[in-house]
Amino acid sequence: MALTTQQINNVSIDLTEAERISNKLGLNKKLVELLMLRGYTNSDAIDVFLNPSVDNFYPPETMLGMKECCERLKSAVENGERIVVYGDYDADGICASSILALYLSNQGGEVYTHIPDRLGEGYGLNVDSIERIIENVMPDLILTCDCGISAVEEVELAKELGVDIIVTDHHEVGEVRPDCVIVNPHQPDCKYPFKDLCGAGVALKIVQALGGIEAASAYYDLAAIATVADLVSLTDENRLIVQLGLISMPQSKNFGIASLIESLKLTTVTSSDIAFRIAPRINAAGRMGSAYRAFELFTSSDPEIVGDRLNQIIEANNDRKTLCDGLYSEAIEILRKENLTENRAIIITSDKWEKGITGILAARLVGDFKRPVFVLVKNNDEYKGTCRSIEGINIYDLLSKQSDILKEFGGHNQAAGFTILPQYIDEFKSRVLTALKDVDVDMFIPLLKYDMELSEKDVTAEFAASLDLLEPTGNNGNPKPLFMTKTSSLTATPLKNNFNHTLLKSTGGLQFFAYNSYKLNTFYNGVSDREMVYELAGGEYSPRLYLRGCAVEKLAVNDSLARGGYLRMLNYPTATQADYTTYNASELNGLIDDKFGILVIAGSKAAYDMCAELNNDNIVLHEIFTETTVNVYTRLMVAPELGKSFMLENYKKIIFVDYPPSINVISYINRRTSAQVYIPEIDNRSELFSCIKAERKVFGEYFNAIKAHPHIKAPNIYAYFKALHNSVKTLELPQFIACLSVFTQLKLLTFRPDGMVINGGNTSLENSEIYKTIEAWQK
Repeated sequence: MALTTQQINNVSIDLTEAERISNKLGLNKKLVELLMLRGYTNSDAIDVFLNPSVDNFYPPETMLGMKECCERLKSAVENGERIVVYGDYDADGICASSILALYLSNQGGEVYTHIPDRLGEGYGLNVDSIERIIENVMPDLILTCDCGISAVEEVELAKELGVDIIVTDHHEVGEVRPDCVIVNPHQPDCKYPFKDLCGAGVALKIVQALGGIEAASAYYDLAAIATVADLVSLTDENRLIVQLGLISMPQSKNFGIASLIESLKLTTVTSSDIAFRIAPRINAAGRMGSAYRAFELFTSSDPEIVGDRLNQIIEANNDRKTLCDGLYSEAIEILRKENLTENRAIIITSDKWEKGITGILAARLVGDFKRPVFVLVKNNDEYKGTCRSIEGINIYDLLSKQSDILKEFGGHNQAAGFTILPQYIDEFKSRVLTALKDVDVDMFIPLLKYDMELSEKDVTAEFAASLDLLEPTGNNGNPKPLFMTKTSSLTATPLKNNFNHTLLKSTGGLQFFAYNSYKLNTFYNGVSDREMVYELAGGEYSPRLYLRGCAVEKLAVNDSLARGGYLRMLNYPTATQADYTTYNASELNGLIDDKFGILVIAGSKAAYDMCAELNNDNIVLHEIFTETTVNVYTRLMVAPELGKSFMLENYKKIIFVDYPPSINVISYINRRTSAQVYIPEIDNRSELFSCIKAERKVFGEYFNAIKAHPHIKAPNIYAYFKALHNSVKTLELPQFIACLSVFTQLKLLTFRPDGMVINGGNTSLENSEIYKTIEAWQK
């Protein structure tokens, strides 16, 4: 088995009907085919999907509790009662609070807004906050936004203290509901036809019920930000909300939104702009301090206040990025001590991390390790947990089954949160890992999914431009489409202005942009059948293809490159002993007995080809030099660089197909991991070393060639050699690697991406242990 692709909706569509709809609606035929694959099979459904209309909003009064909610709010405004809007500290809660606070204030209501502190108060209603609000504000009514559906005791407290309370929420509803007016489409007895509104979407429906669609239209922008940010389904009414919001945002009458858009230099706004540029800044306000700053940004008309809050939020977002990177690095170090081979979930605990960014951390770990992630951080005498899941595993249901040891929990099927006392953490971890142990292992294996296969001729500028009609797109319900095109050859070239990024050219001339992929250029290069999965966007002159994955059944391995890379294993520190087990060739297939935790290393084209032909479904990934993911899938790698970033600690078996260049690399592996190391019975190093010469004259020629070209800039030594080879055609990669290893050990030079550093000095080649190893194999 190797990394494979899979069409998301592999259904048959009527191509004749697609052409008829294309002609009728004046749409690109491939776009119509894509929409039909997504379930929009007739012209009316496609027309409604693509063209927003307020006529498609559902009547808000059909939502359970809406009538009672509106009557009570109208009464509060008319009678001059004090209303406290109680929100949440994320983008959804802030936008929902802003919608209701702005509308009720504009109607003459006396409105106070409370956005809880993420660290001090936590999510949702809590007793201390309610008591403090009632003492300081003396409200007649508390109106929750994006929270409260599980706050049974807190609602009772408010009522006992003489304050009415209305809960507006969109989270899953438990067995027991608060005894008050509730507006939440997830209530089992609610007849509202669309269940997936976010908190701000519910707030928008309340405004629509109170003042009509025209009143609601003033808040489309806020509701659109929240809908995208909260990762709810971008279908049905949510799609309509975001469509209308995106249309209104460039001319937003909300001073804060207009200022934010201006600061980002956006002339038009897409769902991607919200997801990756706007929402993170709003969320950063609550993650890195007070979320009330974002509320003020959206509700103040004072230019000085708006400008100040915007600057604070931008600074908070920059701090958030730095902190996230630090936490991720710390999490990786923790995971080196975990059993990622056996465990189907990641559960990590920290006493010093801040809860504000654990959601981001959990989401990133889910993406990298393809398994549910639980991040627990200490908060006074308890722990707050944030969890994110993968497709097919309902995290809310998983938490529900542990409810007897949880203080509280709530959320959705893919994202949730909980509170737990420290004495129950070990049991919680044991239960979750046990619950997932019998889940089909293939659910945790990478699979490149795509919407539609395209031939190279199908990839046109017209089709790419037509995809803009799919906006808004997002992770749920209406994701940005992915396409798959087969090619038999690729050439990888670093971008001239930034070699971290790569331009890939296919057999038929398609150009794919692969960002931050310079380490994988060797993986991409060569003649082999590949399935390229990518996003497609319109460009000024031609379509733009952004690579999202590359599936290959068998790599195109260059033997000289493989042997050169394998010789780099000579660079490990000298060792006198190593722990390993020998095996014969007939045992190799049987040693690869799991889809996790086995690293198979080939040092030549012949060894790789032999392994690639094994009848073994457990080999998940084929790679060369650099791993394509930090996850510990069983992989067949050509000459891997086993540096610090490589998660060696989590492997249980490391199998060399070619005999290692020296025992030093085995000793290095022994020091880093308890994995059992296997090497072949037959020592074939003479073949490896036969391609290099231990002659002073040859080493001198290579040193002089390097010295004559000191200013070559390259991201790695392979790219450096390629550039050097363009000037000195007689150089061979294995010999270059051997020479470079010796020169580096003797400290004659140092490789750096911005240019080779020539240290100079006089020393004998025999002072290098690497040189003596090479020399010994020449005799």
